[in-house]
Amino acid sequence: MDELENARAKRLKEMQEAQKEDEQIRAAMRAMLDENGYNRMMNVRLASPELYAQAVQGCASVYQRLGRKLGEREILLILKRLKGGERETKITFERK
Repeated sequence: MDELENARAKRLKEMQEAQKEDEQIRAAMRAMLDENGYNRMMNVRLASPELYAQAVQGCASVYQRLGRKLGEREILLILKRLKGGERETKITFERK
């Protein structure tokens, strides 16, 4: 029974640390981005956590260079650069 309790305690601690780290990242994003940019990044976070992690690093480097808050336009440019080779999906309907 001690092993189970230790495993639970360890897992709880890991989850709390992950949550704290996520809160720190979101606070930094709030400082670097305007409201629209922040909302865009939170949508990316929900849709693609891997892309979000890369975009956070990209936002930080661009923010350091520009020295001002980034808007949604800059976020979209960063995301497009990160996605690189992926083509935008385009659906066309042909009628007979």
